[in-house]
Amino acid sequence: MRRYLPLLSVLLLALIGLGFVLLRDQEAGTEPALPVEPSHPIPSIPLGPSLSNLASPPDWGSLEIYQNTLSTKKFEELLRTVYALPHSWEEKITLDSSSVTIQQSYNPEEQYLLQTQEELSDELAPLPPLDQIHIAIDPGHIGGDFAELEQRSFDPTPEDPTDIPVREGDLSLATAKLLKSLLEEMGAQVSLVRETAEPVTETRPENFLADFGDRNLANKIFYRTAEIRARADLINHTIQPDLILCLHYNAEAWNDPSDPWSPENHFHIILNGAYMPQEVKNDDQRFEMVRNLLSRSTERALPLAQTISDVFLRETDLIPFNYSPSAPALLLDPVRPIWARNLLANRLYEAPTIFMEPYIMNNREVHHRVQLGDYEGLQDIDGEEKPSLIREYAETLAQAIAEYYENRVDE
Repeated sequence: MRRYLPLLSVLLLALIGLGFVLLRDQEAGTEPALPVEPSHPIPSIPLGPSLSNLASPPDWGSLEIYQNTLSTKKFEELLRTVYALPHSWEEKITLDSSSVTIQQSYNPEEQYLLQTQEELSDELAPLPPLDQIHIAIDPGHIGGDFAELEQRSFDPTPEDPTDIPVREGDLSLATAKLLKSLLEEMGAQVSLVRETAEPVTETRPENFLADFGDRNLANKIFYRTAEIRARADLINHTIQPDLILCLHYNAEAWNDPSDPWSPENHFHIILNGAYMPQEVKNDDQRFEMVRNLLSRSTERALPLAQTISDVFLRETDLIPFNYSPSAPALLLDPVRPIWARNLLANRLYEAPTIFMEPYIMNNREVHHRVQLGDYEGLQDIDGEEKPSLIREYAETLAQAIAEYYENRVDE
């Protein structure tokens, strides 16, 4: 150690001297001298794509089929009225009279050029006829043993052994099975995305602990992300339907555990759209927004959604639901509760997708009807004769689809 002391002393004195020089320059208001640039530039560290959880880099080349299929004016109109919230897309998308330029990734130089064409017909490809359409029914959530994990189980009286927990995944599956038989009787081809209270994905929360650390976050990645992505893969590559019906039951939040009841029992429909600024910044979500816009999935689903809304509000006691003005949603119809929202499912599912949100599971009447289970005919519900909850849901939806096709005029 002693033999290195002279060398260390020299180095220390050199550093002190350099410090005085830098301090003197700063005090004099001048910048210190920059280091000499190396003969070979230091390679920059790539930032990597900006992707949502479990997403893959998008395939922009798959949009080539949409070249010259839309005018710039229509593209911008759909962005502003359906697919994007205000001031969410301007940094990533630029428009001119003959093209749309979309930033593909974090690198501003990577751009996708979509050629547009003016004076195009605005006609949409209609949904296939009822006897030719292939409908996928996606029963929302999982249910069964997974209901507690996915936080879709409502049990206000756990001490009562006769009380049936309201599990959304179980209700949606029972509704889907009944709806499938009703639609098949009408001539449609129908596929269920799941047929049991088991996940479609083969992963489990434990698969995500290493990457996400927190157990609660790993749970959410499992049922909110991995499960939906597995369903999207099944729908888009195996089932390949013409229309997707996502069946959900709704719920209202409550702050008082002793009083979880919602006085309202409402209804609304969700279609894809209303992307937020932070979502458009993600490469995969920006791609999906543009793909959905170009395929015009929301526009194609809207006429059927309007009929479904009319029939539900006419045939049930449900009232229309309205989001608050600050919610990330856009109202798509001036008189019906049909909203655009960017949900993982309706973003990834490539066919026109209608997201159903009727009934409030923590409403007293809904809870009471769940306790009655499924039954044929009618029973007295607070002085009114009503079918079982799942039959009312499935039969009303089937009736709406029948009315849509009865009233539709095809060329």
